[in-house]
Amino acid sequence: MAHQLTSITGIVIPASWDTSGAILGSAIVTFDEDIVTVADTRAGRLLLQHLRKTVTVRGKLTTGTVSKTIQVLDFHLSNPGEAA
Repeated sequence: MAHQLTSITGIVIPASWDTSGAILGSAIVTFDEDIVTVADTRAGRLLLQHLRKTVTVRGKLTTGTVSKTIQVLDFHLSNPGEAA
């Protein structure tokens, strides 16, 4: 697995749920349709408050053979109408 510090921009979506349907985790869909799972960290959990919003996150990206996960260090919301 490769690890690198990077920034990605995309839309925050729900990615995991508990048995009653509550959202437990998120992912970011980038504008080139890549899906990056957000690691379960304090900063990652804060993203759950911003579902369906465009964000830019900075963090440690881990790439496996199929999946990608980002450990969020910080993020900011894009303004409506702002080109990401």
